[in-house]
Amino acid sequence: MTSRKRKAAADFLAMAAAYMRTSENAILLTLSAALGLLIGLAIWMFQQGITLFSSVSQQAQSAISPVLGAVSIVITLALAGALVGWIMDRFIGHERHHGVAGIVEAVALAGGRLRYRRMPFKALASALSLGAGASVGPEDPSVQIGANLGSWFARVFRTHEDQTRILVAAGAAGAIAAAFRAPIAGVFFALEVILNGAFETRSFGVIVLASVVSSAVTQAIQPHAELGPFNYALGGVLEIALFIPLGLILAIVSVIFVRAVFWQHDLWHKHVHLPRPARTALAGALVGMVGIFLPQIMGIGRETMSGVLNGELQFSVWMLLIIAAAKILMTSVSMAGGFVGGIFAPALFVGTLIGSLYAQVLSLFIDRTNLGDPQAYAIVGMAATMAGVVRSPITAIMMVFELTNDYRLILPIMLAAVICVVLAERLEPHGIYMKSLIRQGIHLAQGRETDLMQGILVEEVMLKPAPSISETASLVELRDGFRKYRMNALCVVDAAGLLSGIVTLKDLQRAYVPAQETALTVCDICTRQVVTVSHDQRVWDALRVMSEHDVGRVPVLKRGTKEVVGLFGRHGIVLAYNLAITRKLEDQHFAQRVRLTTLTGGHVVEYIVTDESPAAEKKIRDIDFPSDSAVAAVTRRGRLIVPRGDTTLHPGDVVTILTDSDSAQDVVRLFVPDA
Repeated sequence: MTSRKRKAAADFLAMAAAYMRTSENAILLTLSAALGLLIGLAIWMFQQGITLFSSVSQQAQSAISPVLGAVSIVITLALAGALVGWIMDRFIGHERHHGVAGIVEAVALAGGRLRYRRMPFKALASALSLGAGASVGPEDPSVQIGANLGSWFARVFRTHEDQTRILVAAGAAGAIAAAFRAPIAGVFFALEVILNGAFETRSFGVIVLASVVSSAVTQAIQPHAELGPFNYALGGVLEIALFIPLGLILAIVSVIFVRAVFWQHDLWHKHVHLPRPARTALAGALVGMVGIFLPQIMGIGRETMSGVLNGELQFSVWMLLIIAAAKILMTSVSMAGGFVGGIFAPALFVGTLIGSLYAQVLSLFIDRTNLGDPQAYAIVGMAATMAGVVRSPITAIMMVFELTNDYRLILPIMLAAVICVVLAERLEPHGIYMKSLIRQGIHLAQGRETDLMQGILVEEVMLKPAPSISETASLVELRDGFRKYRMNALCVVDAAGLLSGIVTLKDLQRAYVPAQETALTVCDICTRQVVTVSHDQRVWDALRVMSEHDVGRVPVLKRGTKEVVGLFGRHGIVLAYNLAITRKLEDQHFAQRVRLTTLTGGHVVEYIVTDESPAAEKKIRDIDFPSDSAVAAVTRRGRLIVPRGDTTLHPGDVVTILTDSDSAQDVVRLFVPDA
């Protein structure tokens, strides 16, 4: 083939590849638009279901209230809870993660594959929960509807994994956009929460299109704003400073909210041993009892929020505090008891009340001219609380902006939300969705992975205790110290054990004169200006510091002090790299386990072979595994082995097995003799 023909063939292949890429993107955008249209209709139907069940619940209460009075609320909520529990028990079964957390896990580890066939039953249970008055929000089931539709689209059109993840995220964005009439917030929710901070230009366009189309469909069918528009104004530039304490207060409220949810979850699952319908009925009865005295806590609470923001509802400081506390508790009870719903709306509700409470307290000390509109603090409270609970500040800021249709409060909203998130992360490192995953042993790094060393802390790989010597030691003692530690550098510490410098073998060689051997001490020859790192810094940061100052090792200090806790150098760098590689392999192995569970519907379990295990020192083909079980992998001293029939299991091996729930106990006995 001549060079001209080869060049023509190469040009043709390049054009074909470009066309395929363009065609692929066009197909993805087309699917996104169709997905947005379908989600808009689905969310509208879901909202109509909530309205229908709310009407049925009110009619039932009206029918029995002449006989039972206010107790009718308790009865109807308990009956609705029993029905919700039965639906979830009969058609859904056990779920490892509640709602959005499961979607985040599926996108990160299972290629975005969701069990979309269950979604109609979950939507029905959620509509019944919200219509009956359970203290939950509509956004979590809405997101599940959108994400499952995205996964279904991907399955029907046979897209690959990357495209499936994008369609699932686009579905979630469209659901938020339709449920709250907030397309911008929907986009950022998909990027911040569903994709866990991973941003790509291709995914951004697809997500935006789905969000816009979904919101347009919903607004065309039912054109109205959720809240507002309002005409609030700031009292002045100095008023912005008044929102700083509000952000700090709401950080504490957000942490209390997150911990209350998991406290109730653990309480109900450990101590309330009832069938699922009975457990959800009990939760409904408890919410109904509180609802007799505080009806504001029932349902989504949109009317209460609108009344507070419009100034039509006036509550005392103590009443606002009681309603907010009751809302947090009853939301936790509703979710732990088995009602199906989300956390967005309750967080917005609590933030509205706490912001209003804060404004009332300020009004006792500041005149109205400098305070501005008290309702403005309620709006800022909405955004800050949601940001603190979910840990998605951009989503919270944009959602409240779109809900209220008022741009003038964007500065205090941004300030309070950021302050709330920063302090909340110090008190409770993870938001409600990520904490749910972490409690199941799933740790997802935020954003796209860029460097292995970003996941390793200095304290994990530093040399400890730090090789050190007293500043009053002689040069002979210094020479002996180098020989003892087999190091070319030692940390110099004072009488209190605090860092005062660093000394190297070159320092000793330059200063060593036999006649002055006993006269000089370490403090005379050491370097006082020392480059240091903190024990809780990431190895990536430590390497950057070492590179900037051209040093091969740095003392490690306890943050905020001069206490030496270790030394980080070449040994630590190699150890950090090996540790990062090991963790990467473990993450990949764990992701494959999740994929197996998702694809097969079975259970993936791991057991460690011990000396006492019946399976020890046996070949796999000679082990009496249950018929519905299969050995998926064997890990030996960090190395993954593809199992075969003649593979012998040795003590210390980690065996990964795919089985069903009925055979799980028989598998356990092969590795744990006393099970």
